[in-house]
Amino acid sequence: MGNCCSATKRAGAINLHLDSLVDREGDEFSRTVARTFHPKCDVAAIVFAELFDKERRVIDRTAIEAFFRNTQEQAPPDNLRDEYNVDDAFNEFVLCGNNFVAGISTVDEGTMHEPMSRYFINSSHNTYLSGDQLFSRSSTNAIKRALLHGCRVIELDCYDGGKEGPIIMHGGTATQPISFRSAMKSIHDDAHTVSEYPVIVTLENHCSGKKRYEMAKILEEEMGEKLWIPPGTDTCMTQWPSPASLKQRIIIRDKLVHKQDTKIGPAAEALPAFAPAPAAASTAADSLPIVHPPTTATAAVEDDDDEDADDSESFRQHDPAASPPNSPRSSLRAPTPVPGETSLRSLVTIENAKFKTFQDAASLARVFSCSWAEGKLLSRVAGTDAAVMLAFTSRHLLRCYPAGHRVMSDNCDPSTAWSVGAQMVALNFQANDKPTWMNRGKFSANGGCGYIRKPAYLASPAPPRPSAAASRSESLEITIVAGSGWENFKDADLFDAPDTYIRVAITGNVTDAQSCATAVFNDHERTGPKAQPHFNESFSFTIDEPELALLLITVYDKDTGTQDDFLAQYCCPISSLRSGARIVPLYDGEGKYAGSDKQNACLVVTSSRKRHVAPAQVILDHQRVSTA
Repeated sequence: MGNCCSATKRAGAINLHLDSLVDREGDEFSRTVARTFHPKCDVAAIVFAELFDKERRVIDRTAIEAFFRNTQEQAPPDNLRDEYNVDDAFNEFVLCGNNFVAGISTVDEGTMHEPMSRYFINSSHNTYLSGDQLFSRSSTNAIKRALLHGCRVIELDCYDGGKEGPIIMHGGTATQPISFRSAMKSIHDDAHTVSEYPVIVTLENHCSGKKRYEMAKILEEEMGEKLWIPPGTDTCMTQWPSPASLKQRIIIRDKLVHKQDTKIGPAAEALPAFAPAPAAASTAADSLPIVHPPTTATAAVEDDDDEDADDSESFRQHDPAASPPNSPRSSLRAPTPVPGETSLRSLVTIENAKFKTFQDAASLARVFSCSWAEGKLLSRVAGTDAAVMLAFTSRHLLRCYPAGHRVMSDNCDPSTAWSVGAQMVALNFQANDKPTWMNRGKFSANGGCGYIRKPAYLASPAPPRPSAAASRSESLEITIVAGSGWENFKDADLFDAPDTYIRVAITGNVTDAQSCATAVFNDHERTGPKAQPHFNESFSFTIDEPELALLLITVYDKDTGTQDDFLAQYCCPISSLRSGARIVPLYDGEGKYAGSDKQNACLVVTSSRKRHVAPAQVILDHQRVSTA
């Protein structure tokens, strides 16, 4: 679940592994999982506890059935034998492909028919970059990989380019560009490889009016029938379409008016936003000569998607209720129409705009989208009443993205944005950091389709938050029993075997953030049974918002005087956790199973979840039953 490249490598050294969500199948893992445990830790005896004959080390069919019903909370398998060796039973019923700590996730088709504002959407930031924000290479492979990992929002920074047409690059940096057309081809080819639900292409558009007509032509040519065009001539919608209504479709998110457009006067939008570079031979279809727009050093690493409110007229210009017939219009204008050509704005489904106050946003008849950098998000959340914020995100689309100072493509914690209902929390998919793991874990739900319906209290401001109402909390108890496959980490420490400890954290929302850690294990063996860590330590958590909460398990090598070394991780939604004795597949820094083809590392854990219903909720539930 981690990344497939290091964000700190320079462009020439980056190796993007084009793995996919569909590569992670339970049966594959069970065939290659490590099955050796420390001799001091009788894992099978811990799992089956009082259910087996300790002298003969056997467990009968009745005990196995009781184990499945009471511990695993599931139906026992058919055709059980009368008796099993307890170690054989452990290998067959615990170390198996269908026994992950999170259940198999499938798309809940019945929940996909609501307006798009009621969903969290798997989103990426500067999707085309394969590494850092300053020097890395733009690549269609980076776009392809994001799509294969379930991403549904692709962000592209667009500039005029030269004779090759519009280009994609991070303006004012030394990043290598790719053509707009090659990016569109990549999106078209893999938009629906792992999910049939819509892909949103969000454009940070620096192109001149003339080039935007060229972009529209490319979109129509490359996307074909996948491109969804808003019906009618009025692109302003009063309600978002549902994900289900846009299956197998690609939709465009952009501003309807751009600040580079000329002032009202002689039509000059045909002038390029910056002078094209001299013609140069392209070395590859995925790489173009660099053409830098003029920019300041500050703007070089800042997205233009979240500008100051200077041109906020673009927010009001297209709403009849906001602009009376005789009121002055914005001095910004759309490009002069080109006869016979499709305008880019006619292809925009999601209008990206700014607003000055939440009252302005609430007064509009139409729905729109806006973008906030992480600093703006934090200041808005701190200075805005929670009900006002939820009223906004329940109707309009909010995209949040990492601050400009994160030049190494690290990410901000998405918990705050998710907690206020922000639909699109854009992350650098090439990073290998905690926010990336959290995002992968969160969107493993609902079949990995990239859309997760928000809890009712975030989809509408009417229901109270569980933490405020104290109505439905949960308790989680999890025991980290032991690990296997630690030969994969034998070289993590230069001088000794790794000093392993496990951190268990509840994350994914602000209210429930908490973590605990096991003791450190080290028997000073790099390979063999004694290299396998054992803990048998239990942790208890109270969770107020289980629909938002994530379980993040991280494996570290404890260091003295320096930062602890990351070894592996796993993340999943609390709502997906299964009670009982389960295995936790561990993922390495490249987003693949931690291990060789024959010895994938894992943890054995036991867990149980209990829901706590407050007295007021018990009465309410009783009333619902009585009136049914």
